[in-house]
Amino acid sequence: MTPKDSTAILVVEDDPSIRGLIESLLHAEGYAVTTASDGIAGLVKAAAAKPALILLDVMMPDLGGVRVLEELNSDPATAHIPVIVVTGKIDAVPALAAKLGEANVIAKPFAVADLLTRVAEVTGGPVGASGVT
Repeated sequence: MTPKDSTAILVVEDDPSIRGLIESLLHAEGYAVTTASDGIAGLVKAAAAKPALILLDVMMPDLGGVRVLEELNSDPATAHIPVIVVTGKIDAVPALAAKLGEANVIAKPFAVADLLTRVAEVTGGPVGASGVT
């Protein structure tokens, strides 16, 4: 069994501008980033790649983030993957914080430093990563 790559992050976000921003920020920090533009693709990529962390949007057209989170947690292959929810759906924050912990729910618009700090805390930070996927 190979050790889990602490730099591998999956970003599941339907808004291309936000997805691109997060991807660029994480690449600049040395993380290897994979993206998915919807919940179904996110589930498929999570199962295949088994990333160190998933950044998950809540409001998506096909399969919302809450449902994606339920599916991830119900699958033994993905249940162990930490998830940070990045959402603009403020009314969902309390319930998500109860499930994931307050630190793992980040409201949009977010402070870049806060997002990067939490990602580093969860993953242990990039260690000698080049940021190339």
